[in-house]
Amino acid sequence: MGVHEPKKRKWYSLIDKIWAMPNLAEAFQEVKANRGAPGVDGMTIKAFESNLEDNLEALQTALRNKTYEPKPVKRVYIPKADGTQRPLGIPTVGDRVVQAAARRILEPIFESKFRERSYGFRPGRSAHMALERIREDLRQGYRYVIDADLKSCFDTIPHDKLIEAVREEVVDGSVLRLLSSFLQAGVMDGGSFCLNETGTPQGGVISPLLANIYLHPLDELMEERGHRITRYADDFVICCRSRKGAERVLKSVMALLERKMGLRVHPVKTRIVNNWEESFTFLGYEFKPTKWMTPSDKTLKKFKERVKEITRRNQTVNVQELVKRRLNPYLRGWGNYFTAGDGITRFKELDAWIRRRIRMVQMRSWRKPRKLLREMRRRGWKGELTSICMTRWRNSNSRHAHFAMPKQWFNEIGLCSLVDMYNERHPQRG
Repeated sequence: MGVHEPKKRKWYSLIDKIWAMPNLAEAFQEVKANRGAPGVDGMTIKAFESNLEDNLEALQTALRNKTYEPKPVKRVYIPKADGTQRPLGIPTVGDRVVQAAARRILEPIFESKFRERSYGFRPGRSAHMALERIREDLRQGYRYVIDADLKSCFDTIPHDKLIEAVREEVVDGSVLRLLSSFLQAGVMDGGSFCLNETGTPQGGVISPLLANIYLHPLDELMEERGHRITRYADDFVICCRSRKGAERVLKSVMALLERKMGLRVHPVKTRIVNNWEESFTFLGYEFKPTKWMTPSDKTLKKFKERVKEITRRNQTVNVQELVKRRLNPYLRGWGNYFTAGDGITRFKELDAWIRRRIRMVQMRSWRKPRKLLREMRRRGWKGELTSICMTRWRNSNSRHAHFAMPKQWFNEIGLCSLVDMYNERHPQRG
């Protein structure tokens, strides 16, 4: 227990609050809002909702009678930027509801002890707040940055130590057994079942809370020693005034995480950076020696790959519908997060590149040059008209394409602009 932390009472009776019907109903609404794929039983959220009252009552009865057993999570893999794959676990809809119900009751208990510099998956906190905290530390001269990486943190948390961490606040045996059942539900991977002996499956509703509970001693140690840590789930940086100080802090962090907590600090990806001379990345942003914070190269590569996928050049579509239903939702989400950084030039370049991608899709969809030429005439072209190939990438940047589809045309079809989002967020820089 930290020196600033008052003694708290233990929570002995919580399971009845978890299986209370109003709590289960609210938990389902949260699961529904987050959408998500079916688990191993194939039941969709829509199918669960079609018989909602009976399904919730069945969960309540199982929890009350202590007969509830979660099904194995469905293993899926998503590609990472380095070419490897990240394993995710998808619980069934019913198990997600129970996890959400447990999280709703447990979260306020642990929120009262969590530290100020922990930002990941906590109510009222965001990645932008974490990024701004780092910027403030850098501005105050804490230029030596421990850029840390925990190797497969979610997959390596020891179950027994995690339950002991929960037991510091919650001693309701039924709740502890429920959490243990989540952890030990196992995984179905391509038809094969395997028991997971460590870790909280990424994709589980309650996993972020459990990870925050387990990593709380790190926040506690750093705060008690006056070190400037900023943590977002299993990603964290620590800002120090000197390199020797950073080296001492890193040793103490590794001793805590590896010797006491059974986690592993990545030996290659963890480093000490002098931010006056080198950049480092955190939560998709690159912190440059110029004190600018911009989307990282890896972030931009992933962004371009996704936009290319949406605006494939060989498709024949209604471009306005493509923009409205597929491209704009992605641009809004990406832009709302990454326009918090510095530098409008990159967003101008991206906007121009996106417009060229859409011009190519439109030309491909028109197919015939006469449709392009007709649009040029409609917009006031007075000179000669020469036919061009509608499928060549270089022609998407031609005089014909720009005249038929000027910037005003993109406003007409409702395309989101990253520059507009940037200017809206930073009106003083416009």
